[in-house]
Amino acid sequence: MKRKLIKFDVIHPADWLASQKAGRPDIARMGLAEYRAWLNGLRSNYSDYYTHWLNESGEWLAEEYYLLDPDFTDKVARHLFGTVRAAYLRRRQQVLSRVMRRHLSYRDYVLRAYLREFAPDVVFVRSQPRPSAFWRRVYPGALHVARLSARLPNRWHPNDFDLIYTDQPDFKTFFELHGTPTILNKQGFDERLLTETTDNPRPKGVVFVGGLGTQNFRQRTEFLAELATDVPFDWYGYWWAYGGDGRTLADFPALRAAYRGPTSGLAMYQLYRDAAVCLNDYVDTANGIGYNQRMFEVMGIGGFLLTRQAPNFTADFPEGVFATYTDAADCRRQIAYYLDHPDERRAIAERGRAFVAEHFGYRQIANDFGQDLDRMLAERAQR
Repeated sequence: MKRKLIKFDVIHPADWLASQKAGRPDIARMGLAEYRAWLNGLRSNYSDYYTHWLNESGEWLAEEYYLLDPDFTDKVARHLFGTVRAAYLRRRQQVLSRVMRRHLSYRDYVLRAYLREFAPDVVFVRSQPRPSAFWRRVYPGALHVARLSARLPNRWHPNDFDLIYTDQPDFKTFFELHGTPTILNKQGFDERLLTETTDNPRPKGVVFVGGLGTQNFRQRTEFLAELATDVPFDWYGYWWAYGGDGRTLADFPALRAAYRGPTSGLAMYQLYRDAAVCLNDYVDTANGIGYNQRMFEVMGIGGFLLTRQAPNFTADFPEGVFATYTDAADCRRQIAYYLDHPDERRAIAERGRAFVAEHFGYRQIANDFGQDLDRMLAERAQR
């Protein structure tokens, strides 16, 4: 009998998702399965990289659930209750949640009903701005698993999960000190993306894709702001406006001039594949460790990666699969050099692509993930 898993993820940034929806008037007519497939096909964030390959193994029935997307919630409600009753429940829950502080919102009511219907063995939570205790309250019977690589969310505690995945060694130490089993797992790349994007024989300039701001991105923001004063590059992403020291994008005129709007998914991968140089730096919570998702996205798609030097590179990566810089002055030199040496740049990019394909494919990552879950489920059954 197949084990069941439901994975909670996000399409990010929200502005980019809104722009994708604006071009699809047929979304209103889509049923739940078709709409989920459309969201997965955008290839934003982690898409269905875990669930697709779990399903391909033949041993799992795995699904994505996009909790923060109101259109997804509405389609789940219509799937469960029908159009008329779903509309009634929406109004009822909105009223009840306003007058009764602990009453479930419409979104959470629909979620709980779907979990009861699907009856997953594993609830896999990734990038959800919900209190960690919420998941056991809404569906207590499953194995609760989280994956975390950025800062800790608000009202989040490792003891609310049975197993945690992270790519940050400091997080692993912290979670295990709280007694929660934690596994360092790889970032990865899905081989399907190579056929879903196209090769460009004439690379375009320098790009940076990612969030900036003066909270978790402060060091990266100040570095790129300095670089942007005399190195032309295009920045795609978003400005993190919460917390920080109160500075806004208007306080960084060179960055504002470089900004090209939000991107994600296939459009982002195509940028990586088209660019001559893909810049990378790490969030403040990484503590200088170079192992973020962007590295594997760029190398996997065959882009040329220029990233900040990090102390873990000797142990974690072979030489010659990407290029590095140490500070803004060195970054300027590296950009100028590799723009003038396209053959060397292409050779590095190809070695990076081959390295990621051999060691970091989601087919193998999902297989290892499934084996970990099988072991945890077996231990729970024995207890």
